[in-house]
Formats: sequence, structure tokens, C-alpha cells
Amino acid sequence: MLFFQINLIVGSWQKVNKEPVCFGARNNKHGAFNITKSGLLKTMKLVHKSGSVKCNLNYNASYWGCTVVPYYGKNVLMTIITNAKKEAILPPAGKLKANGRPNNANHFYSLNGITHTSPELVFGNLTNKVSLSRNQELQIWYGQDWMDCGENDNTGETCVDVYVWYA
Repeated sequence: MLFFQINLIVGSWQKVNKEPVCFGARNNKHGAFNITKSGLLKTMKLVHKSGSVKCNLNYNASYWGCTVVPYYGKNVLMTIITNAKKEAILPPAGKLKANGRPNNANHFYSLNGITHTSPELVFGNLTNKVSLSRNQELQIWYGQDWMDCGENDNTGETCVDVYVWYA
């Protein structure tokens, strides 16, 4: 009798950065990183290493979003992954929201189980997978900075490790 061992490569998180990737909350301070292998992107996660951001000096700091409940509600997240053209990848543009304030564009969202100070920001699985190429640059933005809306009183910087899950 002959037995065959089949090794299935089950998806897993793959770290893509060597040094932490840092992004700020204003003045186009996105964090850039390069993809290490080609493939179809299923999702990504960011693991907090250091720092925090604020969308208002009078409110608490956050790793991923804004804590100004009167304008945004609870657990609003503003950490967005884009391509080099600043087009939203995670979350997809269709999942982003705007509040009722003047000149605000879609720049925030919420995720079940993720808070402002969760140690990991795990995005949901993409319905339409995104093709990534080795060495392709992706960027991490703070939503208000990305859309140039309401960033005048923002402060801080968050540093993360970046993980990719391929389909």
C-alpha cells in the first residue's frame, strides 16, 4: 500500500516590514511599506508597537481612530491602508463614512470587536481580493490626514508591524 503525504499550505499571517511603520495624524504623515511577495490580498492586520494619535487635544489618545464621541460615536477607527495613489484598499472605500460636519469626506469606519486601543487592528476579509505585486508600495493613513479634513488639531504618531494574509 502506498501512502501520499499532502502538505496543504494553509493561509497564515506574513509580516512585511522589518522596522516599525509609523504614521501621523496630520500634514501628510502617512507610513509607507513595500509588499514582500505577489499574491491576492485577503486581509491585513496592524499590530501596535508604540505611540498614539489624537484627533483633538482635549480628548483621549487612540492607536487607530478618534475618541471624540459627540462627532463620531464610540470606537470610530481612522486607520486606512491605501495604494501609492491614495486609493483605499482596507477598508474598501464603500465601507468608509463621513460625519455631518462641513467639508468632511468619507474617512472613518468601525469594526466589530476592535476598539481605539486594541493591540491589533484586524481588517475584515475583502469580498473582492486585491492583486498585490512584490515591492508594491502601500501606505497607512490617518483618515482625517488622508482626506485633509479636520486635521488642524490632530497630534501624535502610531508605529505598527504590518501583516498580510493572502487568498
